[in-house]
Amino acid sequence: DRMTRMVGDLLILAQAESGKLPLNMGHLELDTVLLDVYNQMRLLVGDRLTLRIAEIDQAIINGDRDRIRQVILNLLGNAVQHTPAGGTISLALSKVAGKARLVIKDTGIGIAAKDLPHIFERFFRGEASRKREDGTGFGLGLSIAYWLVQNHGGTIEVESREGEGATFTIWLPLLEPQ
Repeated sequence: DRMTRMVGDLLILAQAESGKLPLNMGHLELDTVLLDVYNQMRLLVGDRLTLRIAEIDQAIINGDRDRIRQVILNLLGNAVQHTPAGGTISLALSKVAGKARLVIKDTGIGIAAKDLPHIFERFFRGEASRKREDGTGFGLGLSIAYWLVQNHGGTIEVESREGEGATFTIWLPLLEPQ
């Protein structure tokens, strides 16, 4: 299963870099996608963590539903993986200056300052990730998320301090009203 997942991720990256990864772009209600992912993840985390929506606004973008969902699932999955029991993960979606701003913030272990410039690089796994017992990550998910966000005309940012959690912010252009 792990090998299949890694090969699938590598295939996505190879297709993306060669320009052969099709994006099924269209009218996308980002708030609906966020709520779908939230409900799915809430079932998975159960009582181990607090998963909450801090803010949600209607935001319509031009995007590929499955790929944007993949980005959000990836970031939330990382937050769940790196947040100890009893921690909190919050989601926020707002509109700022013609862009949708999606924020995923956790109270987890955080990311070392020396690792921050590299986290979107293929196969990069920070020191804390290399020490995980479950060994589920390959260092590809954030590379894929970065590429997908960029190819939706957006940007992805991260802020973190070790021991204080991490905050990922995705900026995507809003679809102008007709």
